[in-house]
Amino acid sequence: MIRLIKIDFRKYFYNRTFWVLTVMYLLLMVVVFFGMESFLNNIVKVNVKNASIPIPKFSLYSFPYVWQNMAYLAGYFKIFPALITLIFITSEFNYKTLRQNVMNGMSRAEFLVSKVIFVFLYSFLAALILFLSSLFLGLTHTPDEFEGSVFTHSGFALAYLLEIFTFSSFGLMIGFLVKRSGLAIGTLILYYFILERIIAYYLPDSIGELLPAYVIRNLIDVPNSSLMKLVGFNFREFVEPAHVFLCLGYSALFLLIVWLVLRKKDL
Repeated sequence: MIRLIKIDFRKYFYNRTFWVLTVMYLLLMVVVFFGMESFLNNIVKVNVKNASIPIPKFSLYSFPYVWQNMAYLAGYFKIFPALITLIFITSEFNYKTLRQNVMNGMSRAEFLVSKVIFVFLYSFLAALILFLSSLFLGLTHTPDEFEGSVFTHSGFALAYLLEIFTFSSFGLMIGFLVKRSGLAIGTLILYYFILERIIAYYLPDSIGELLPAYVIRNLIDVPNSSLMKLVGFNFREFVEPAHVFLCLGYSALFLLIVWLVLRKKDL
């Protein structure tokens, strides 16, 4: 396993595109994490200045709610790891490094394992940034009497890891099937943001809710903020086990498709 990690690390370490996208992704997450509470409170203050009822301030950073709040916000940036995975798997075909690796003694199974390890480690890094940011924000914004709830709902960080891993596995599959970077990126974006919504529109809700993009998007539900509760909305404050199993199942399916393509493909 260490050998496979070292081989992939050499490919990414000297690649400027990888580092640019990674820095953009992590920087955007941190900026949004640390600035969102102030941003939302300013919007509310401007728009409800003359409201007849007092509107409470958003408190995104207090325990235990900070975990779900930050995980939900981070979900808007999961396109970055998926694109990174997709770009670098298509580059394996474009630059024929896949063929070179196999000629140098790496089996096709080892090649796939190396990509799965990369996807997992990248997902773990994203989840770690989420965990540390949420922990810091919670510790610095939670009143002393609530300190006992520090790690309550911290499982949302693991849910985010699964969200990133599943979506990146989807990107990995598209990269293997399409092979050309531009077309693969277009396919990923088109399906995730447009095509599946059209498909779901013509399906019964019970079936449309089982489609992969829907499952990935709804693994972490909209947080129940004070404003949401004030206007009568009530969202899920936990990770639905069914969504966890569906994400795991889809991850396995995407990787199985990749293996079937890789095993029979003429390199």
